[in-house]
Amino acid sequence: MGERVNDLTRSHALSDHSRSPRHGQSFLGLLVVLLVLTLLTAYAADRVDLTRYRADSMARRATLVFISAARGARQQRHDVFVTVDSAGKRLGTVHDLNGNGRRDPGEKVAWTALDATTDILDPPRRLPGQEPGTGSVRFTPVGGAASDFVLYLTSDASTHGAWRAVQVVSQSGLVQLWRYDGARWARGRS
Repeated sequence: MGERVNDLTRSHALSDHSRSPRHGQSFLGLLVVLLVLTLLTAYAADRVDLTRYRADSMARRATLVFISAARGARQQRHDVFVTVDSAGKRLGTVHDLNGNGRRDPGEKVAWTALDATTDILDPPRRLPGQEPGTGSVRFTPVGGAASDFVLYLTSDASTHGAWRAVQVVSQSGLVQLWRYDGARWARGRS
């Protein structure tokens, strides 16, 4: 029995001795991994372009306003206007209940604010054959718009990749999102 206790004590002592250098190595390995992750994060953070994400966010919000207006006109069987307030950086939706083509005192405006960094301006280059829309666009109950309309938005006018366009096609009432990359416009997903 005495030999057995000595064997257990000896094996226990060996395992404690062999564990301490490993413990130091794993801690050192953890520090190296943390250092590498920190460097990769710092490198990647410089490459992330938040301007592009802000531009996509504001353009999607504007696109949804136009899509909702087109759907509302079809479902509720009366004209719906989307009004652009460039100074207030917002879009207004008006249900023309009496069909007279203008907002009356009983017809409320539902305003949708765009991001505070949003600007509604003329872009460096327009969509081919498309002038910027001014004022408002009217969606009809038959599923179209009264005229073609393009709203140009940017979250940073000095950055080419920050320009977006929301286009309304008059015949179908189709609402499309466009992105500008500095050289050309490409259709985006809305």
